Amino acid sequence: MSVWSMFFTEKPELKLAVLDEIMTKQKRFQTKADWEIEVAAQNSRTNTYMAAVAAYTFGFVFSAPEGQVRRMFGPPDSLVIPPWRMAKDACQNTLLGMNGFRPQATGIYRQFWCMGPAFLTLSMMTHYSECTRWAGYLSLKDKSTFGEIASKIEDGTLNESPVFAPLDSNTANVAHGTTIELTMA
Repeated sequence: MSVWSMFFTEKPELKLAVLDEIMTKQKRFQTKADWEIEVAAQNSRTNTYMAAVAAYTFGFVFSAPEGQVRRMFGPPDSLVIPPWRMAKDACQNTLLGMNGFRPQATGIYRQFWCMGPAFLTLSMMTHYSECTRWAGYLSLKDKSTFGEIASKIEDGTLNESPVFAPLDSNTANVAHGTTIELTMA
């Protein structure tokens, strides 16, 4: 199943909640592939937060009343260098040139303009990141410990039989073998 079809039809966050609980208990059997998925998820989470802050900042500046735009981008200048002044003038002229269709919001209406885009960005990017993470574990079905557990969760057979999880060279030293039997009871 592709990430995009999963984006609209499934809730991988619920399945990952089960997998995350197992992962914290069985962390010593984490393979390099599992670790790479988690590092990618952490980087994606950081990018998601930065994008949400950017969306909030855009909403804050875009919905500012004319007086606030003049205060933010008008004199005095904190840096007295020509590019700084030119950039502030360009921002001010762009925003004030859009006054015909730009909302000049105040109060709770302005908070909706700030929080709405930030919330939508955060929720959609987080959901896409979790879909990607779940698809990554499903693609490692026979190659990693947690990939095997994820496939059992996907099939709904997690508690029916023990999981014989494959181990890589690092975790094989810990478990003294190439596979290990994990019981989920």
